[in-house]
Amino acid sequence: MKKLIAIPAIALAAGLSLAACGTTVIQPAPVKPAATTPATTPAAAASAPQVIINNNPAPAPAPTVYVPVQAPAVQSDPWSVVVAYTNDVNTPGGNSAAWNLLGPSVQAGWNSDYNTFVTWADPTSFQNVNEVSESGDTVTFTFDLKNGTYGTDVPYTGTFTVDNGIINSSISSPSS
Repeated sequence: MKKLIAIPAIALAAGLSLAACGTTVIQPAPVKPAATTPATTPAAAASAPQVIINNNPAPAPAPTVYVPVQAPAVQSDPWSVVVAYTNDVNTPGGNSAAWNLLGPSVQAGWNSDYNTFVTWADPTSFQNVNEVSESGDTVTFTFDLKNGTYGTDVPYTGTFTVDNGIINSSISSPSS
């Protein structure tokens, strides 16, 4: 006759089987694992650690290449500076270039205020610019000044003194 052995519930839950000589072995039915659902929330997905394996060293940064910028040629000829100045005033967007041709003493005539200069220069154009004379750093020239804001269209005579491409003094008056 076969003997039945009582197996404690703990052994059954753990899936253990006991066998002894002349005894019947009772094995618990296989336990199905609980169904798992994949993480669908961002928090669950974000909590999983990420493993990144990179056996390649970081690329070396590209070397910095310095390209020398050639400074613009300084026009030292007084007449060339006058022509550059009048062209810059006449050119839309040329106000800063014209302002940069004026030395500190001439800029002071605009209260050293670029915006005051722009208010005058934007509607202004020099027309019929002609050299009258040049002596050393000083050039005298005539021009017609047109200013849309002030409604002027007056012939002028101007005298500019230029030093190293910068207008250091300017005198302009209506021509008679």
